[in-house]
Amino acid sequence: MVAITFGAAGALAHNPAGKPDPMNASLEKLKGAEFEQSFLQQMIQHHRSAIEMANMASGQTQRTELRQFAEKMISNQQKEIDEMTGWLQSWYNTSAKDIANPEADKEMKMHMSMFAGKKDTDFDKTFLQMMPQHHHVAVEMAEQAEKKATHPELKAFASKLVKDEQAEIKQMKHWAQEWFGPA
Repeated sequence: MVAITFGAAGALAHNPAGKPDPMNASLEKLKGAEFEQSFLQQMIQHHRSAIEMANMASGQTQRTELRQFAEKMISNQQKEIDEMTGWLQSWYNTSAKDIANPEADKEMKMHMSMFAGKKDTDFDKTFLQMMPQHHHVAVEMAEQAEKKATHPELKAFASKLVKDEQAEIKQMKHWAQEWFGPA
């Protein structure tokens, strides 16, 4: 079982050794066009993995509100993938990579394995543990983009992503507390 520490700001997106997650770590030293391209590539990968996780909700939970939440998240994140893919093409004449960060992809596969065989309450608990942690990585990435992006559209996108995903984290933490009690 993976322990997730929640502080005032939410889940800490660091591994047990205290290092930043692979995506945020890879972005820290970048700036300008190099930062933007890497951010867009990795956020697309990150969103795809969130969609993969959320897709499981339709068949694994009995909770209507969790299924609807996952469906909305899938729709919103796909729209964001489409927008980011368009920016990669128009700003940098490149397309999205299947895997932009192999280390993060390996971590995500490990996280996805935690859902194996889980249904109903077991699935709900795992989802409400893993998705906020996953979202927090995206929030930290977007906070970097708010500071370092050069395109105003990307800065605005990052700001909205932070706001939206923090609201989703808050909702999931509320459900976890309401449905399963204190962590």
